[in-house]
Amino acid sequence: MVESDSGGQATASYARRMLEPWRSANFRWYWTGSAVQSISQGMQFLVLGWLVLEVTGSKTQLGLVLFFYGVPNVGLLPVGGVIADRIDRKRLLIIIQALVGALIAALATLTATGVVEVWHIYLTGAVLGVLQALNQPARVAMLSDLVGEGTLLDAVAHFNAAVHMGRIAGPPLVGAVIDGLSISAALFMNASFFVISVVCVTRLRTTSRPQQRNQVPFLRNFLDGFIHIRDAPVLLTVIVLACSFGGFGMSHLQVIPAFARDQLDSGAYEAGLLLLASGIGSLIGNLSLTFMNRAWLYRWLLGCLGLFCIILTIFAWTTWFWGSWALFLVVGMLSLGTVWPLSTTILQLASPAEVRGRVMGVLHFTPGFHYLGALPLAAAAGWVGWPLSITIAAAICLLVTIWFGLVRSAGRGLAMTPSAVASTS
Repeated sequence: MVESDSGGQATASYARRMLEPWRSANFRWYWTGSAVQSISQGMQFLVLGWLVLEVTGSKTQLGLVLFFYGVPNVGLLPVGGVIADRIDRKRLLIIIQALVGALIAALATLTATGVVEVWHIYLTGAVLGVLQALNQPARVAMLSDLVGEGTLLDAVAHFNAAVHMGRIAGPPLVGAVIDGLSISAALFMNASFFVISVVCVTRLRTTSRPQQRNQVPFLRNFLDGFIHIRDAPVLLTVIVLACSFGGFGMSHLQVIPAFARDQLDSGAYEAGLLLLASGIGSLIGNLSLTFMNRAWLYRWLLGCLGLFCIILTIFAWTTWFWGSWALFLVVGMLSLGTVWPLSTTILQLASPAEVRGRVMGVLHFTPGFHYLGALPLAAAAGWVGWPLSITIAAAICLLVTIWFGLVRSAGRGLAMTPSAVASTS
């Protein structure tokens, strides 16, 4: 009876903790706005990718649009972090999301009137890259303005759930609109979701204003972070693995519309279903993290990276849609579901508190590499086909994982020593 009461109390305590952020009206509005924005972002690259294919029919042109998005996104991410720390975050989010909605609505108008040209899409991609680089640091940092420190961890968990929800719901929804109505209707719907997100942010009632945290010049701070990473074996190893994973392993994600059309002979709705599988897999992978032994997180990272490269290769050669769907679910589970959060966790455990923000800032270059890697991947697919081009990218990722993560003395030492990651902090 005592054990039963203890278990019930523990369950009740866990439930209270998980529900605590929702007691704040600010958090409820912010979570709703984040979920809506995530749905719109989940739509964004499927609808833009399909528009490029309709206008040009070229895989390489699709890769160029993603490249033009990725360059400013990667280059301006540190600037976005500085801006998020120095001006009012609520106002910044409202301005950026309103601009994104207006930009997509303008592209929708050009498409509906039949005057859209490929340079319009290039320009849209580049401006979106700038705006999202300024948006993301402020969006994450805003959470600490809305909830107390005691509930911040749970608020972050709920925020990540909103992101996964967008990746699950957005692509099949916009794919159905493209196939059932038109590409312009899908773009107008995409823009409307950003408008809804703006409305949610305007409902926030916060007087918190960010403060400049120190007087050290930004460039000096940033360079000090790189020096620390260079001199810490675990940080350097995991960041190199993450960048290889982003630039080679994950370069396929944003070109799924072209892959679905060419390899699977599918429409926009089926392309959205593939991205839905990736989102579901990512959520499953996140839930599986609690079952991993913390003493061997680095081994788990290497194992998931290796298996990810193998499953991605099999996926690339599959021509049956539902077989591809099942494999892509596993790809999502291993990639954004485990490799990415494992990399994040290892770096947080291994980073001293005084440089942790800069280390995480360098790590967050990795998602931008998805877009930069899409261009050479799409160009290679135009020469040798999707199966071989994705296989080559996966093979490069696997070779970097084996050599840098296991064969090198630093990587081998991490793999052989339990709790080596935590002990470096």
